[in-house]
Amino acid sequence: MITSRRLSGFALRDLLAVFGVAAAFFIFGFPTLAHRPHLNQREVCAFNLKGIGTSCKIYANENQERWPTPAFRHQAIDNEGIDYLAGNHVNSLPVEPGEVGYQREFESTSETPQTLDGGSTAVSVTRGFWLLVRSGDLNEEFFICPSSGDYVGEVNLLFPEENYDFAGYHNISYGYQVPFGPRETRPREGADNRKPFAADKGPYYLNTFEPTFQSGSRQPVTFDDPQGRWRRYNSPNHHGQGQNVLFADGHVSFAETPAVGVHGDNIYTLMVDGWDETGFNRIHGDSPHLAAVAEFPYPGQDVFGTGAGRFSSTDSLIYP
Repeated sequence: MITSRRLSGFALRDLLAVFGVAAAFFIFGFPTLAHRPHLNQREVCAFNLKGIGTSCKIYANENQERWPTPAFRHQAIDNEGIDYLAGNHVNSLPVEPGEVGYQREFESTSETPQTLDGGSTAVSVTRGFWLLVRSGDLNEEFFICPSSGDYVGEVNLLFPEENYDFAGYHNISYGYQVPFGPRETRPREGADNRKPFAADKGPYYLNTFEPTFQSGSRQPVTFDDPQGRWRRYNSPNHHGQGQNVLFADGHVSFAETPAVGVHGDNIYTLMVDGWDETGFNRIHGDSPHLAAVAEFPYPGQDVFGTGAGRFSSTDSLIYP
């Protein structure tokens, strides 16, 4: 009888303790569980970008230390321009836009000694990533962030060699450093390890939204401002919470603001010309589409004035 009462008393206390722990877990742990799916998606996204970076480095090892870059007319950079923007014409010339998936079944080309006036002047940035798909190094799933709503596009599985780009904007979740500018801004080995070369795609591709970089009180957003003030300028992939960023040395980290390039460079905008002590020209740059109107659509182009050597080789521009 004594043993029975002792066991009964212990069981009651144990049951009350279990209820107490369960209640505390529900109160304090439920918010964590609610956010856990987003954390898992973020981790998968980071894994994808890490794999892309590794493949880019392997590619560079076999291609003169340069990361994948689609063929284009190199002489066009200082002349008619390279159109990599959706629905815009560089320098107002009537060339077709180089948007994602546009004429994906046609190969882009560069000029040759025999055809100095040849080469493509409308080239999608994402064709650089597609080179990794064509080579068989990565499949298309690697280029989909699970929190983005993007999906693998339709491809000609019988003749995959006839594809030269992703099917469209919603079939790739990541942007790439725009390679159609000064040589020093193109992705390559030996670059500053702090420089981003890829990230979750930016907020400026499919809409007319232009950055104002102001808080609700109309004060300029600064590098040290909390993440909430940067929400609308972040990638749409992670519900405005931030973006995974792939750096030149191959590591990936999640950033709550896009101002994570060298010296606080905004990875989704181009630096504006002029220089001041605040560095706002790096943080509050122009979106690619707005910069195209000003005829400076390339990373670092003429930000320190005009003429040779007056660009910034540390200007990151992740597009789309």
